[in-house]
Amino acid sequence: GLPIASILKLPSLPRRSRNMRTSGSTEWECWADNTTKARRGARSSTMPASQAGVIDAVRLENAVWRLWNMERADNEGGKRKQESRLSKLSVSASVPNLAALAEEDEGRFDEGSRFQQLLQGAIGDRIDFRLLRYPAVHQGKSYDDLPTFPVRPNFAGFDNELHAASECVVFDGCPEDPYHPSNTPIYQTSTFVQPSCNEFGPYDYTRSGNPTRTALEKHAALLEKAAAAFAFSSGMAALHTVFRLMKQGDEVLLNEDIYGGTHRLLTQDAINCGVIVTFTDTTDLALVESQITPRTKIIHTESPSNPRMRITDLQSLAKIAHRHGVLLSIDSTMMPPVICKPLSLGADIVTHSATKFFSGHADCTAGLVCVGNSELAHRIAFLQNCEGTALAPFECFLLLRGIKTMHLRVQRAQENAEEVGAFLLKHPVVKEVYFPGRGGCTAENLKIHKSQALGQGSMISFTTGDCEISRRFCDACRIFKTTVSFGSVNSLCEMPCTMSHASIPDEKRTIAADLVRLSIGIEDIRDLIKDLNQALEVAATSSTPPDPNLRYDSEFQDLPVLPCVPSGSSKSAKPRLQLGPLDAPPRRRQPKFADAEPTSEKRIARDGSESHSARGSSMSEQQQLLAKRLAPVVLLAAGSLAIAAAIRVLRQKL
Repeated sequence: GLPIASILKLPSLPRRSRNMRTSGSTEWECWADNTTKARRGARSSTMPASQAGVIDAVRLENAVWRLWNMERADNEGGKRKQESRLSKLSVSASVPNLAALAEEDEGRFDEGSRFQQLLQGAIGDRIDFRLLRYPAVHQGKSYDDLPTFPVRPNFAGFDNELHAASECVVFDGCPEDPYHPSNTPIYQTSTFVQPSCNEFGPYDYTRSGNPTRTALEKHAALLEKAAAAFAFSSGMAALHTVFRLMKQGDEVLLNEDIYGGTHRLLTQDAINCGVIVTFTDTTDLALVESQITPRTKIIHTESPSNPRMRITDLQSLAKIAHRHGVLLSIDSTMMPPVICKPLSLGADIVTHSATKFFSGHADCTAGLVCVGNSELAHRIAFLQNCEGTALAPFECFLLLRGIKTMHLRVQRAQENAEEVGAFLLKHPVVKEVYFPGRGGCTAENLKIHKSQALGQGSMISFTTGDCEISRRFCDACRIFKTTVSFGSVNSLCEMPCTMSHASIPDEKRTIAADLVRLSIGIEDIRDLIKDLNQALEVAATSSTPPDPNLRYDSEFQDLPVLPCVPSGSSKSAKPRLQLGPLDAPPRRRQPKFADAEPTSEKRIARDGSESHSARGSSMSEQQQLLAKRLAPVVLLAAGSLAIAAAIRVLRQKL
């Protein structure tokens, strides 16, 4: 018989076959298997008590949810008129209510009490059946009632015994794979074969779900302590999905210092759907609370903000939002989960442009949405599926690989950023420096930031007082690449007003026009400081544009090349490789200087082109070598043509 009577003190009910099955078993068998595992886990002495309680509670939730839904479906379909005790449960049932409905089972009373204690201790007194789902369909239910993502762990509030660096590495993305690969495979497929026309497996279509994406989403949820995480094709796709939680007439309170793409999405797109966008300063909590109205559904902010690095007290803001029944959404792209976990601070939704720190190598675009409860998870999953914005399997694989080194990369970049910040604070060309560290913000803001993050991150902004100086600085950098985005292993620089935030109209922009944003990479700090110093000197002392040839372009034009074209007058000389002595000292990498004398055999003109005489001589030698190599081919072709012509003549005569 089924063990539900002893576990929840409810009468055992007969097994009934169902139309939809999971993993080859009926729902009743799956339900019985879950409860049996829960009983076995509770008796296990090898599992820590706290961990056993959580696992047992999850299995019991699943078992009760399945049983309750099956009885409800049968009652609605008129298949079973008699009432059962479980069918009397309300949508939100409590553990004491379950016990009150029980029929006494003296033989297993103690064990049943044990399970009730585990359930109540792990998930509280109430069981909200509306927040639970499973991958099966009841007769008479709509296709849209199916969850669009496979069953996965809920990491909300999960306390991992591993430290942050290990969390990034110790993770098996495909524990069900029979071959146990060391890395998650790329399931590069669009469709999955189903058991039958009226039965669904865990995956059917990659837009809805893919094993590689599931692995990434599980790992991201683990790192963020989220109920669930969802991977999107870009950070903007992730943000778009969050704001799709609103409907016409709803209001979003948006931090005034925000990423330019977010500003454009809301002010030029979302408003066309009837969403009201109100700007606020989330660092002023009293102001935020005064602007909340009955229409307000979401408060969205960043901390630190991009690019002025302003600090918001996320814990206090979360309390204000929840007091008014408003969702708090945090774009935590600048603070990856190895530094900050906003869901643990009270946020409801956390978004990342995973292009940045999750990837870390600027080789893919992606976004993540992490949510704190299952109700939001189901809505985000539905939008991801119906709008087709999910991340492709190959990019998921790249992010899974990037996560493994995220802690190392972020730690090194953060150490470099601390020294870069100290350097900029002392440089006479720099007017103001912004970063969440000592000297980069007020003592009060630094205290707030330290209470919610483990470091300052690797982003720094500064002003020079002159837009032209700022522009010349970016152009003069030799290591820092002038580009948008951040979070890469490479150090980057940009001017937000003309690049990442250019979509914000001038009259609405809160950023200084001369502001420069730096993303600090993992290079040697001595090279970074040297590069910044020379660029600031060039920007301040020269009015001419910096020579782009000064950048490290990896062309190495000052070094000899291999293989070499033979030189000399001997026509019989064969091409040979010119090698230097084995004990020759290694050559240092040199940037390409426009005024340097060329050291290679061929003289290079000032504009980068070869001189006329050298080019003519080189071409002549190459032509001779080519002619020598092609001569046998030409002779063979001519001979073949002559033979063919002779054959035609003989045929005509015959």
